[in-house]
Amino acid sequence: MTGISNRVLLSIGLVVIAVGIVDSLISREWDLLAVFTVAGLTQLSLWMRLLANRRPVTLRPDLTHWIEQRAQRTGEPFDDMLDRAVAYYKHGLYVPDSDAGGG
Repeated sequence: MTGISNRVLLSIGLVVIAVGIVDSLISREWDLLAVFTVAGLTQLSLWMRLLANRRPVTLRPDLTHWIEQRAQRTGEPFDDMLDRAVAYYKHGLYVPDSDAGGG
């Protein structure tokens, strides 16, 4: 999705659910209130997960396709694979301080 972020979509969904909660309270539809409350808590937890301290990063399209295919084959989430690839690359670039002095 290129135009609208996940946070915006979840925020719109939370507003719609909040309206449903208020309406079900006013009309005293308790079963509907329970459904809206569970849906709202679920979306709120997803929205909170998106607030993690992750920066949006642009990745070359060929690398994105490779990670997507590999993630589908292994069943591992895309973000976890990307994190591990960057950590492996960083490990190859920087030598730990304990190994730098030996010679």
